[in-house]
Amino acid sequence: MIEYFTALIIQYSIQDYSAKTEIWFETERECQQAFQFDEIASPLYDYLMDMYGNDIMMGCHPSSIISRETRPRTRPTEGK
Repeated sequence: MIEYFTALIIQYSIQDYSAKTEIWFETERECQQAFQFDEIASPLYDYLMDMYGNDIMMGCHPSSIISRETRPRTRPTEGK
């Protein structure tokens, strides 16, 4: 399976200023884990939603850059 680097993007507005933050993960699964299951990003999302209302977006967005390449394993050296 091919994996792609994935960004957790948090975007919201403060008055007339648009703020955007990207946190990069090696796989989409890792991003989803942080966003949904480990409850790392959910409290931040809730906090920003309370402060700035519905003008907030947060989600995982895969890039077009492959994060892991399939490579043959290095031949082991003898005695190790």
